[in-house]
Amino acid sequence: GGFGGGEVNTAVLFVTLKPRGQRIRTTQEVMATSRGKLNAIPGLKASIQDLSVQGFSGQRSFPVEVSLRGPDLEKLAVLSATLQERLKATGLVVDLDSDYQVGMPEIRIAPNRDKASVAGVSMATVGQSVGALIGGARIGKYKEGSRRYDVRLRILREQRLRKEDLASIRVRSDNGELVPLSEVVNVSESPSLLAINRRGRERSIGIFGNVAPGKSQADVFTEIEKAWQEIHPENYRMYFAGSAKTTKETVSSLILVMALGLFVAYVVLASQFNSFVHPVTVFWALPFSVSGALFALWCADVSLNLYSAIGIILLMGIAKKNSIILVDYTNQLRQRGKSWREAIHEACPVRLRPILMTSLSTIAGAAPAALSLGPGAELRLPMALAVIGGIAVSTFFTLFVVPSFYGIVEDVRGLFAQRKVPVDASAGAPPPLPAPASPE
Repeated sequence: GGFGGGEVNTAVLFVTLKPRGQRIRTTQEVMATSRGKLNAIPGLKASIQDLSVQGFSGQRSFPVEVSLRGPDLEKLAVLSATLQERLKATGLVVDLDSDYQVGMPEIRIAPNRDKASVAGVSMATVGQSVGALIGGARIGKYKEGSRRYDVRLRILREQRLRKEDLASIRVRSDNGELVPLSEVVNVSESPSLLAINRRGRERSIGIFGNVAPGKSQADVFTEIEKAWQEIHPENYRMYFAGSAKTTKETVSSLILVMALGLFVAYVVLASQFNSFVHPVTVFWALPFSVSGALFALWCADVSLNLYSAIGIILLMGIAKKNSIILVDYTNQLRQRGKSWREAIHEACPVRLRPILMTSLSTIAGAAPAALSLGPGAELRLPMALAVIGGIAVSTFFTLFVVPSFYGIVEDVRGLFAQRKVPVDASAGAPPPLPAPASPE
């Protein structure tokens, strides 16, 4: 079906695609083809939106949405047009548009107070005459049956459509003479706006669009901020809105969640191992898990988006378990009286099987989502790839890096322990002198 938001020149069409298995094109390919064919129609401007990203926030919920604010609407329109031209030149954005929509032309009548004063015409008379003849005035009522109707008077439609028609209107002066309206007012014709938006008690113009296929949303944000710094005057501001604002806030929240997760994990591991150093040994597997996740996303040509970021956070919790298994068993062997080197040599072969079993089971569990099977699989794919790549790389390096770092830590602790051993002051000292004999 198609409908609009109340305007007579807009419409919205919803298109439901066939299941993924019944078509050979992806959603982005269908959008690109439709965009080219629709915009090729003369007089038509089409913006295509993926509804799968509409649930985050924003009225339009386009991936790219900014709000320009300032005191002068005409200046905002110039800044909006300049910013859109800059973005179009980069090729990073498609379907670029704004809510600054010009409608039908309107005639503006501005009184000329000097001429009106000379002619003896008051401003109230000008306003009443124009309002009555153009807009109409109620001059009476009549009743028919049980209903009562207003009687309105104004000039005929064909006499009030053009700017030149105002020349036939006359207003009465203070001495009763009829003065042509064109002698006491200034008439201008200019396009009118369909709507004047305000945000934060300021005039506002919104710009929105989609990220071009194969481009990054982060690159678009960077380019917008760079272009705005070059063109914006004083007292005019630019804010990200809608999905763009939500994306920036989500990225900041994900970084905070990752930092809090690492802190809580460190506290728990420190209490479990009764050490401030061994949790750091466990964390040495995390950089390799993140690098493995990024490598898997790069190999599959998948962007680092919200879902892949969630997968990395999930991965950091899963990847620590291999290090925990290894470090915990090594500490148990140390408590039995073995040196750290002997404990490491025994713990690695013993814990190899459970480490491989848990890692392979995790990879197998994420494999169906990574195969992109079923509807909506595009959303689960980045998360699954991040988990699979991170687990595979971190498992390999856990068996080498974690034991090596464990040995380095124990060597350093041993050196500090030797320095703190107290020296026996009596060792090597000359024997005490005999006590003098007491006199008889």
